[in-house]
Amino acid sequence: MQCYCNTDANFGANVSKKDVFSAKINGKEIKVDVCTKFTDMLLYGKVFGQLIAFVIIGVNVILKTVIIKLITWISVDTESEQLTAISTGVFIAQFFNTGFLLLAVNANLTEHSPHFITKYFKGPFYDYMPEWYSTVGVLLVKTMIINSMMPYAGLCTAFVVPFLKQKWDRKFGDDKYETRKTSMAMYKATYTGSEYVIHFKQSGILNIVYMTMMYGVGMPILFPVAAFNFMNQYLCERIIVAYTVPLPPALDDRLSNNMISLFLWSPLLMLFNGYWMLSNPEIFDNVYSYQDSTISGMRSKHFFSFQVNWASPIALMAASAIFLIIIKKIFAEQLMAWGYSLQAKKIEVDEGLPNFFDVIRLKQADEIVKEEENMKNNFGI
Repeated sequence: MQCYCNTDANFGANVSKKDVFSAKINGKEIKVDVCTKFTDMLLYGKVFGQLIAFVIIGVNVILKTVIIKLITWISVDTESEQLTAISTGVFIAQFFNTGFLLLAVNANLTEHSPHFITKYFKGPFYDYMPEWYSTVGVLLVKTMIINSMMPYAGLCTAFVVPFLKQKWDRKFGDDKYETRKTSMAMYKATYTGSEYVIHFKQSGILNIVYMTMMYGVGMPILFPVAAFNFMNQYLCERIIVAYTVPLPPALDDRLSNNMISLFLWSPLLMLFNGYWMLSNPEIFDNVYSYQDSTISGMRSKHFFSFQVNWASPIALMAASAIFLIIIKKIFAEQLMAWGYSLQAKKIEVDEGLPNFFDVIRLKQADEIVKEEENMKNNFGI
């Protein structure tokens, strides 16, 4: 159909007359302009393909919000423990939605074992073939590029939203002493900014790193895109922390250590998935197989083997990484005793603060009451 309609367009055929076909269905004659129909379907497909990247980012935002609400509702002992749980949960959900789901939907694993699992993966691509890069790979790169510009959206939101709230509080005037608030606490909350949320920002960084490591060997453009993303986040976060949010609460090193421990697995993902990308026989060895039909994909004939080829060095590095991980798990205490660890001392921060009314002194309580009375008498707050 594509060749037929393209040929007509190139030779200037009268599409409105030549390409209208008619048929009788249940005694009723139906006319169809096949090339116009094909062009419309092609346009809809391109528009939908362009929107997938935005849909993925939108779903990530929804997942982030739901997970934060759930973990906050469940509650944990300390602030650091809660932020760690949120960071890990949001990262897993975002990476599954961004990097794994699109891959799994388009994968055809029917030629691999175990068949009781792989029989359910019947997508159009048997391997990382050229068509996969032009279809799925392009969507992943577009998602990463759009994601790299999101820090600027967060920066604009951090300035615009508080500004509008403060304007509304002052009844859109310039007098800062005029306010709609009825207490000092509400007034301070309006003019000091919202709490700095570090957990889902860390999960976003983890998602970028894992996406880049997983597909970067086959699509090296992801590495400069990730670097551009990190630069944007660095600039925007410094401005947000300096000008729009109050001082973050005191945290121990649990959140940082959790992020570092998750980072350690990303190179392993790059080695294994990178080996599979580089050992593709269709791209690098011109291996092909006949298609069963015009609508079926070409089988890859790509299986793991101990044959030495152009991808063997990365396979050797992957095996070495697995060996080092096993040694580290088995001999963890000995390695820590010898000094082969990030830190030997565990940092503890007392976050279990007592109730405010249980620890406040009578003199401090009197000062708070007098401050409240002063604001009511002199400023009408």
